[in-house]
Amino acid sequence: MGSDLGASRYDKKSKTWYVDLWLKGENHRIYRMPIQGGMLIPCTNKDMAEALRMIINTQIDQGIFYPDRFKKRKQFAFSAYADSWLERQKHLMEATRRDYKGYIKNHLAPFFGSKLVADITETDLEDLLNWMQSSPKTKQNVLGCMMKILNDAERAHDIDKAPGRPEMRGNNKVVDPEVIWIEPEEQQAILDALSPQYRKLIKFGMTTGVRPSEARALMKDNIKWRRREIVISHTFDYKGNLVRVKGKKALPVPMDEALEELVKEAIDEQKAPGEFVFVNPATGNPFGRNINKVFARACRKALGYTIGIAKATRTSFAQQLANEGVEIHMVSRWLRHSGTKVTKRYYEFQTSSMKSAVDKVRKIR
Repeated sequence: MGSDLGASRYDKKSKTWYVDLWLKGENHRIYRMPIQGGMLIPCTNKDMAEALRMIINTQIDQGIFYPDRFKKRKQFAFSAYADSWLERQKHLMEATRRDYKGYIKNHLAPFFGSKLVADITETDLEDLLNWMQSSPKTKQNVLGCMMKILNDAERAHDIDKAPGRPEMRGNNKVVDPEVIWIEPEEQQAILDALSPQYRKLIKFGMTTGVRPSEARALMKDNIKWRRREIVISHTFDYKGNLVRVKGKKALPVPMDEALEELVKEAIDEQKAPGEFVFVNPATGNPFGRNINKVFARACRKALGYTIGIAKATRTSFAQQLANEGVEIHMVSRWLRHSGTKVTKRYYEFQTSSMKSAVDKVRKIR
């Protein structure tokens, strides 16, 4: 049987009806009934109050009753609400907060302006995608920021329900870019073209697949010699600040003899003891982002063209593992991805099995 709680009563002062409800030790007086579109209207007669009481009892039975749902809310204009929302995102990495700030300033605020947050629909979100003069990837990122704002607004009970996320289709569909990577022979050529003081840092990235900023931020305390593991716990953000790694956990990568020797040499070569593993011998400090320029010069000398340091280290490491047939979940774990969705793209570019099959039929001379 359904609940039969509360009573319909008349308020002489406001000249409206309401539901008087005692629930979990609290008394609630609910005056407004929800109608289509989420609007709330006062109960002008007893029949409306009884209908409201039935709605409340149904929600109690379903476990979704929330008294504030029936209260008249303050109306929030999107631009002001988005700025306030961004101020509360203290937990985000600085780079992510910077991106969100740009999405709101350059795309979301100009489009939605003073439109009420509660009035935004899925159709409005589709119109946003078609209005933006940006790449599909940028549109996807902006939409992701918008959905986070709306979902947080729903959790805060500032709106009844966030609209559905529109599908990225047609000209808005995101197509993963080509995986740009190099073979071990090309990596070796780059190492040979680098000055000795830079080689160990770059080789560490090539043989572990850690992000360049994580390799620069590697500290001696991260080396677990007895367990023969390296815990990747810190990175440098775009401002050069030392911060925790992206994700919830600092995870280890195994250390074989060659990697152990590489790390020991990097530490032994330091002129003065410090907390970081890879330091610039000229300054004694960790390498900065200028390592990218040094790497680019070595690429041009070794290969005749340039490739980003992350693509030559982390991306190439991942693609080489995929090409060797290493199981996707193991590669995902090694790269510290949150799941295999990102890792999957390396397997889409894997061609070693295709080459092996084709070689069996290519016998025309």
